[in-house]
Amino acid sequence: MEIKVIGAGCKECDTLYANTLEAAKELKVSVTVEKVEDLMEIVKLIGSDVLPDDQKLTLEIARVIRLGFLQHNAFHPDDTCVSLEKQFKMMEVILYLYKKCKDLVAQGKPMSQVVASGIFDKVTKMKYDVPNDHIELLDDYFRQIDAAVSQVA
Repeated sequence: MEIKVIGAGCKECDTLYANTLEAAKELKVSVTVEKVEDLMEIVKLIGSDVLPDDQKLTLEIARVIRLGFLQHNAFHPDDTCVSLEKQFKMMEVILYLYKKCKDLVAQGKPMSQVVASGIFDKVTKMKYDVPNDHIELLDDYFRQIDAAVSQVA
């Protein structure tokens, strides 16, 4: 038998793990107890919808970075070759989104409301929506983030 103790590595998770081992020992049950602390492994096992909002935010920002910043389309005129200046500005926008959403989560606002605003999808598509020769248009994303955050707050 295999038991997986799933948690983020907090004190309660450690206690649950120790109690599970002790219970198996007392019951003389042959069991393998595994502690699962890796966020991606937890998502694979139980799905992202049961995660706390701070971890949902981490996953959502990781998706924005992966799709909206790291992944490139060689056939798109504004994504084939992106200047360092535009890349820097795009990362500033992503970090701004993260900080604003982190504040919302700290206030107890649900991530589902932030995601429903569509701001994560807008930021993910910014590299296609802002031409390479008009980097100043990225400044508008800060205002869009503020507007989405104010709707939730």
